Amino acid sequence: MTMPPTTAANETPLNAMIMRSVRLLAGNHVLGWADQAIVSASNFLILVMIGRWTDPHQLGIYAIGVSVLALLIATQESLITRPYSIHLHHPAGAPAEHAFSALSLSVLLSAGATFVAASVALLFLAFDAVPGLVEISWALAGAIPFVLMREFARRFAFAHLAVARALLLDIGVTILTVFTLIALGCTNRLSAASAISVAGFACGFVSFAWLYLARKEFAWSSRQLASTFQRSWQMGKWFLSSQLAIQVQGYMTPWLALIIAGAAATGVYTACTSIVGFANPLLFGFFNVLLPKFVQTLRQHGAVALKRQVCLDTVLLAGVMGAFSLVVFTYGDAIMHLLYRDESYTGYGQVLVVLALAALVASVGAPASIALAAVGQARRVAGVTALAAVLNFVLIAALLPGWGLLGAAYGVLAAETVGSIGRWLAFLTVKPDAAAVRQENRLAQS
Repeated sequence: MTMPPTTAANETPLNAMIMRSVRLLAGNHVLGWADQAIVSASNFLILVMIGRWTDPHQLGIYAIGVSVLALLIATQESLITRPYSIHLHHPAGAPAEHAFSALSLSVLLSAGATFVAASVALLFLAFDAVPGLVEISWALAGAIPFVLMREFARRFAFAHLAVARALLLDIGVTILTVFTLIALGCTNRLSAASAISVAGFACGFVSFAWLYLARKEFAWSSRQLASTFQRSWQMGKWFLSSQLAIQVQGYMTPWLALIIAGAAATGVYTACTSIVGFANPLLFGFFNVLLPKFVQTLRQHGAVALKRQVCLDTVLLAGVMGAFSLVVFTYGDAIMHLLYRDESYTGYGQVLVVLALAALVASVGAPASIALAAVGQARRVAGVTALAAVLNFVLIAALLPGWGLLGAAYGVLAAETVGSIGRWLAFLTVKPDAAAVRQENRLAQS
């Protein structure tokens, strides 16, 4: 009797890649989405609490503080944690010493950023800055080291594909932050500065607990510090230029709104972005594991397999974000009114729709950008992102004074479109090297 051929014998490279993707979706991707859901829900609840218990001015000041933290987190990711993820499988020395060197660089970055924030607070105090900026600057100076430590712990866990650890870390931070802010809100003591301070306290408490539990993963030695910095800088400088451009592009509108229209307009725009941010748990939960996943695919199966994987992930993201944009188009105004009761937040349905479309376009370009980083082409990403950031600044500065927040939203959409097209052109023009082609041929024949 003839036995049917085994599944392994008939498994093609494409089928094998799809099955691996399904298994990963059932594992780390699910945990990654859960983790990002926790983080995004926490950020969203903070915005809603500030918007409901204070006023648009405080919400706008809080958005400025968050933009500073986001810039520092992007700097740390570019110069420290992302190079650590890529060099994880081939460190310069012992893995534990490599991990300690990365942690040391994070501490040095925190110290420098704290000094700068305190200096800015003193300057604001001396020159009578906009009300609220002095308080938020002092709050940032106290919170920066702990926020960066928490983010280092998250990225360290993601680099090792230990997503469950990141999930537990973020659950702890969220519980402490949200319940403390509820207590402040119920006693009329909530403000932008107090929200930043509470976030710093929660991050610090949980991060020190993580550091104690993870102490065996670090070898306390400075022998690799110089070499780790050199390797990280060689790769990370392009990540940094790209991330700085992304952060400038993402937070350009709040800063220009603050300068041109005031803190209240910044608060309204922040409320709009919080609605569009409903998609963040899915997006960033997906993005958190893409880099190690792409690095692993490239290392084990070659550049051609990587391109197929990037296309599959992009199609999935496009479908999900397309459905999300349709929901915002239908219910965006109602959701805005439900969450933010103040009349200052009404009448911005068109802004919501345009920002949702911008998020859709940006998500389509993200896998190509992450894949370029995985193959060591961060310089291409930096160039495209810088172009998109410059275009974003020019369009928003031109459209915001005459068209208000709707004009700014259209400027964001146009810049995201140019950026996504550029990232895909850069990625599709990367040619696999000869070794990758030979490996792909061997996989096809096996």
